[in-house]
Amino acid sequence: MALDVDAAALLIYRAAWAKDQGAPRITREAAMAKLFSTERAQVVIDKAVQLFGGEGVRSGNAVERLYREIRALRIYEGASDVQKVIIARQTLDAHAGAMPC
Repeated sequence: MALDVDAAALLIYRAAWAKDQGAPRITREAAMAKLFSTERAQVVIDKAVQLFGGEGVRSGNAVERLYREIRALRIYEGASDVQKVIIARQTLDAHAGAMPC
């Protein structure tokens, strides 16, 4: 779980670093950070609910609240499937000039 959180943070930091360096667009980096972070957050909170057992789904518990909120995070600013399309388009565009015709 800690590995997932740290890896997500590193992707976010990479996108922020690219922007700070003056990159004209960080669409791909931002989409990758959002997709990975929200998908892994879902896995982490699922594991946390498992660890907490019945207490993890009791109303008012922090784990229960996070479990409900993670779904919204996967929808804000574009669903996960939209992020995958953005990543694919940006990757293909970046490599289009390198491919022989």
